[in-house]
Amino acid sequence: MLFSTIGQIHVFLWMAGAGALIGALCALAAALRRLLCAGFWLTLAIDAATGLGAAVVLIAALVLGNYGVVRLYELLGAVAGLALFRLGAEPLLGAAARAVGRCARWIFQKIANFRLIKVIFR
Repeated sequence: MLFSTIGQIHVFLWMAGAGALIGALCALAAALRRLLCAGFWLTLAIDAATGLGAAVVLIAALVLGNYGVVRLYELLGAVAGLALFRLGAEPLLGAAARAVGRCARWIFQKIANFRLIKVIFR
């Protein structure tokens, strides 16, 4: 059986975008777990919500991209998008978030050292 290869690159790129979105969702969940100092049950709830969200994104991308037809190249596109996000964008976003955090901490320390602030909030 022959398959049409005309629109496969568009579907592949669509699925790569969905994979990158799933990677961003997982990175957001990891940051939320770190921020909340999550214990076992909260980690379980966050991971379950992340898995459900990833499934919804993948199914929606499959339905919107190729009318729900599941082919190997579509799944490989999602995996490629996830890998590109994890290897390319996530380290850069993490470094940017750390830089913003350091800058905000420095600003708050400078504000806290003002004499007026010390008098008001004593």
